[in-house]
Amino acid sequence: MKLNRRKLLQQGMLLGGVIGSGKWLEKSAQGHSQGNECQWEREYTFGHTKLFMEEYYQGTLDILGAQSGELDQIGDLTSRAAKLIRAGGTVWASMDLGHMPHYELKEERRGNPGIMKSHATNLRAERDFDHLKKGDIVFTHRANKGALAARERGVYVVCVTSNYWHNEFRPAGYGADDHWNPDGLMLGDVANEILHSHVPYEQGLVHVPEVPEFAVLPSSTTGTSIYWMLNAEIANKLANENAKEVDKSAQYLQILTERVQRLKEQYNQIRETAVIMAKKIRQGGRWFVKSIEHPGFESEFHVAQGIAVVNFGDWDASKEKNIMLITGISPAYPAEVKLALQKQIDGAYVIGIGPSSMDSKVPHGRLIDIADAGFDNLSPESGGVISVPGRTQTICPTSGIVGNVIQQMIVAQWADEMVRRGSVPYFLMGVYRKGGRAYNAAMRPFFELQGF
Repeated sequence: MKLNRRKLLQQGMLLGGVIGSGKWLEKSAQGHSQGNECQWEREYTFGHTKLFMEEYYQGTLDILGAQSGELDQIGDLTSRAAKLIRAGGTVWASMDLGHMPHYELKEERRGNPGIMKSHATNLRAERDFDHLKKGDIVFTHRANKGALAARERGVYVVCVTSNYWHNEFRPAGYGADDHWNPDGLMLGDVANEILHSHVPYEQGLVHVPEVPEFAVLPSSTTGTSIYWMLNAEIANKLANENAKEVDKSAQYLQILTERVQRLKEQYNQIRETAVIMAKKIRQGGRWFVKSIEHPGFESEFHVAQGIAVVNFGDWDASKEKNIMLITGISPAYPAEVKLALQKQIDGAYVIGIGPSSMDSKVPHGRLIDIADAGFDNLSPESGGVISVPGRTQTICPTSGIVGNVIQQMIVAQWADEMVRRGSVPYFLMGVYRKGGRAYNAAMRPFFELQGF
């Protein structure tokens, strides 16, 4: 008979009293084993005293907190942008370096007001700047000859910091010589202004003692909040010439920050889920991820500082030990719900991340209900969190950022539980870092042998 895994999760039957209490790192005062679990097994910290999910959570809030220091500059830049658009000019954007950011910032992404026009076709394509006209504004991650030429002919160039592009805010010698700025140009060489995303240059937010080479688990998607803040402010100023200098950008940042803060309410369930996942992977199970409506989520694992185990191996080899993580931006996107049910039939442990409702409507068969472990992304809007006069649809979503923070917190805590059990997983070093490619190549055969 197949057990109801969701019920087991809710009742805490798989974990024991310490996990239910939330006192993760405290030693048991009892001097005897409880059930089949020895008290000492719960004491091991393997060199760390903060849960990995807590470190990722706090690191995310640190990024968002630092971004509040950019609001005045965002206000000034968006006033310039709104004035330009009214005069018939164009605001361009190529601040989408990274894996999930590429999808999150697409013009057709639900909730995107379509104000900033994408102009990038290729990572290093200098000619992507050729059609930008004098007086236009571009917000970009790139610092190359194309961006420099655009500024010299009168385009207002705003470089936004990214961990993926070498810049003057990294330590000397950190970046790979062959990666992404072959001209040797820094942001200040090509930009009229520099706007800081506050994503750390290493991008990882979690420090695993057993992986001293680099901080792990990516944060570049959190940096896309700058894009949404710019859009929120420009849209509002286009709708109202007398709009305040800083208004909707601050509102977006406040709502996003509050939603991330609320993720602490899901700590217990994340840890319970991570324990189950660790058990399955250590028994030979495979871990796959999928996101159909928003492909960006599944792209944010095999990345710089990301985990190596995801989407590796043969699903059919041990279906009942497998894990399927599905992240969405709708409560019951049909293809994602169908996939969750199919994988449950296989016997896999299914994790679902998504909103609990959409524009106040709660559909039947929600992903987070069907999944064995469901997590609310606290983003129930079909558009976004910003209302602008004259627009029938809200704009600027939080579902991408919050959904990714949840999935990265799950990865972080899974890694924590693995380490506590003596099974250290492998992570990928960013190839933009000097030695990154060599590190990954050297690590690969050991990863394949271990399986995680």
